[in-house]
Parts: sequence; C-alpha cells; structure tokens
Amino acid sequence: MRKIYLTVLTVLALGIFLGFSNSDNPYGSRTPAGSDKVVVNQNDNNNPISTNGNIYYSDNFDAPNDTAALIARGYSVYRNGTFTGTPLSSFWFTGNPNVFPAFNGDPDDYAGSNYQTAGDLGDIDNWLVLPDLDVVAGDSIQFYSRAPTGSTFPDSIRVMYNPTNNTLPSDPNWIELGRFKVSTSGWELQGFEAPTTNFSARFAIRYSVVNGGLNGANSDYIGIDALVVIGDGVLPVELSSFVSVINNNNVTLNWSTASEINNSGFDIERSSVSGSWTKIANVSGNGTSTTPNSYSYTDRNVASGNYNYRLKQIDFNGNFEYFNLSNEVVIGVPTEFKLSQNFPNPFNPSTTISYEIPVDGAVSLKIFDMSGKEVMNLVDGVKNAGYYSINFNASNLSSGIYFYKLSANDFTSVMKMMLVK
Repeated sequence: MRKIYLTVLTVLALGIFLGFSNSDNPYGSRTPAGSDKVVVNQNDNNNPISTNGNIYYSDNFDAPNDTAALIARGYSVYRNGTFTGTPLSSFWFTGNPNVFPAFNGDPDDYAGSNYQTAGDLGDIDNWLVLPDLDVVAGDSIQFYSRAPTGSTFPDSIRVMYNPTNNTLPSDPNWIELGRFKVSTSGWELQGFEAPTTNFSARFAIRYSVVNGGLNGANSDYIGIDALVVIGDGVLPVELSSFVSVINNNNVTLNWSTASEINNSGFDIERSSVSGSWTKIANVSGNGTSTTPNSYSYTDRNVASGNYNYRLKQIDFNGNFEYFNLSNEVVIGVPTEFKLSQNFPNPFNPSTTISYEIPVDGAVSLKIFDMSGKEVMNLVDGVKNAGYYSINFNASNLSSGIYFYKLSANDFTSVMKMMLVK
C-alpha cells in the first residue's frame, strides 16, 4: 500500500487544527471507553483482559491534539528519533478523519502520528508522556490504537513506565511494559500494568519504528484514543491515622493501619521546615495483616524549632511509600531552668545529659569527680533559650561516682551519676 494521504495530512497537521477550540483536558469530557481495568496477559501476546477497576485519569483526546495542545494539558512530548529531509513540525497532531475516524466523539477526536515525523528516512521514536500520577502496583494504563485499514506497513507502539517524575527519554529508570504491532483492522484495546508503587510516576506511549519516513518500509500512520489509567492496585499499607503529641521537647508519633501487605516496617524521618529529611528511627511492621495495628515512637530531646515528620513504609521487596504528618510540629522554649538526670544511669561508657534554659545567656556544664576536681568541660558559651542534650563519653575515666553541674545566669544545679565499667 502506498502512503497516499501525505498531502491531506500535511495540510491538516500544519494548519487546519490550529483553529479548533481546546475542549479537552487530562480528565476527559465524555465517558471513557469502558470502565474496566486492563490486565496484560503475558502468555497471549500482550492481549488485554478486563477486571473491575476505578478510573482515576482519562483523556478522550478531544481536538486539538497538536504538540502544543498536549503540553498544555500536562503531557510531555519528545521527538527522540532521527530524520532526513524536512520532517513534520508537529509530531503528534489532531487525527485525520479522512484516514480513519476517532474511536468515540467527533471523527477527528484522537491523537495521531505518522511517517512524516521522520522526513524522508529515519527511525521514529515519538514519546507521549503522561502527567505524573500516584500509581500503585497493579494499576494499569489502557488505550485504543489503530493504523489505516489494510495497511502493509508494520507500525509499532511501546508502552513505558517510569517510577520517578523524570520525563526525559534518556532517563535510565524507564521500564518497557510491552510492545505491539498496531492493528490494521480497526480500533484495538491495549493495556499494561504498573509493576511498582510510586507517588510521582509516569506512563508513556512511544510510536517506535525503525526504517520509517516517506521512503521507509515500516511506518504509515497511527491513532491513539480513549486513554485511561485504572486504579485497581492494592496499597501495601492502608494508613488510618497519623498524629503527633508534644510534651515539652519530646514528640510522640502515633499511627494506625487498617491493613498491611508485606510490610517490613517504617522509617521515621524528620526535617526542619527548610531542611532536608533525616532518618531518626525504624519501627518494625506486622508483615501481612487484615486487622488494625497501632504504632508509636517518641522523638526525645528535640531542640526548639519547627519540624515536619513523615513515615517511609517499606515492604520486604524494598518498595516504599511516604506518609506525611499533616501538621507542623513546633517545639517552643522552656519556662524555667532545668537540669535532668542523665540517661542511662549507671552508664558505660557514655550517657546523655539534658538541660533547659528559658532565656539566652552564658551556659556552663562541667563534670567533677568525688574529690571535687573538674575532669571535663562539656559546655562553655552563650546559648539561645531552648532544650539541649549532650553526649558525655567517659571512656577515659575510671569507674565511680561523678557529678555534673549546670550554671546559667543565676541558676545552678548539680546532679550525681555513676560510671560502671
């Protein structure tokens, strides 16, 4: 079959569609084609089968669908192939009903791409990357595709998945979910599952043909329509609550799960409002459980300031997801001077000494032996009002009773501790 619609398509792609109104949006304006989840049957040449699922993203490709209009709807588009001569400037475009009509809606309501994107000769690799989505393993992308009826040119499409928010074709995180030769006997449903859970992930459709172009042997014309992403994956952990309780400078985090699948545990991470996240602890999970579970962790002796907390839930396969505490945690300043008992006590060889100062000023914290001799000066300088903790390492001292003395403004306090080696 000759590529007989070159002139018609060129006129359409370069001029006519620019006058259409943009009645589309990433969530579509009509009922998507079908409301089922599509699962790829790996043993049957990637033919999809359907199960029930909930649509959380859809696009019916109401015109226009040129490159600029697709970008305006949140897609990222790339011409990643090669070309010679003069290629078509818009490598995704509004469908041409003279070649074939849309799957649903108006006859031109689909996204098309064709051999002209490689000019005279080249390898076609046109990427249509969806906006970032909250994807759960088991969710799927489905869409209808086709080529001209009876076409002898073996156009092909690849479907990609990236667990990161990177859209660039060169990003090494892209995973090919599958590929197929585009149907030449009408619109055909295709579907592919996401392999992992990631909360800023990307699907992409690639019109991918080697030896394409006007003089190439493998490219003709394709259309994409009625695209949906189906949410039928199961979250490994369903969190039912996540709250914080502040007691002076101790922050207790309490969270509950309604159910768990393959849950190894939770990393607890903290950040200052403008800082980076730091892991402060890990709490083991309950594996797989269909009953509610409650967890708690206390972050002790937190310095004055504003903080955010989040849970990093990790399954036994290494996959993870984040749960953010909805509120900011504010640790204020104490109302009085205080020197706390060291912990642990007795100790070997190190212990933590905590103190509180309600106003800015000079602070001194010193260690003395039983004879009253100073053996170490832990703090000597001006401190802002707040809560403080310091580690005392006594590896160079002998076992025995020691005293530590806090002096701040007119306040003085002495406490006893025991080193046992």
